[in-house]
Amino acid sequence: MQQLKIILSRLKNPSVVISIASQILTVLLLFHVKIGILDMNILTGTITAISSILVLLGITSDPTTKNKGYKDDILICANCQRKTIHRQINGKMVCEKCGTPHK
Repeated sequence: MQQLKIILSRLKNPSVVISIASQILTVLLLFHVKIGILDMNILTGTITAISSILVLLGITSDPTTKNKGYKDDILICANCQRKTIHRQINGKMVCEKCGTPHK
C-alpha cells in the first residue's frame, strides 16, 4: 500500500508525466501508429520544444528543492544505523527499509 502511495505521489511531478508521455509517443512512433491527421514528427518536435522551454524556465525541474529527482535522498537511518534511501512521504523523509521517519 505504501508503494502505491509513493507511485501516486510521483505522478504529481510534472517531469514524470512528461517522461511517461514521451515514452508513449516513442512506442507509437516505433509501431508507426497514425493518430488521425497528426504528423508524428511534428507532434514529437512540438512536445520536445515545449518540454525544453519548461525545463529552461524551471517549471518542471525546481533547482531550489532539497530532494532532487523523485524526492528521495540517502540518509543515515536512526533505526537501521546505516545509509538507506529515504523518501518524502507527507512532508517527512521516511526510511525505505524500516519506515522510520528521519529527524
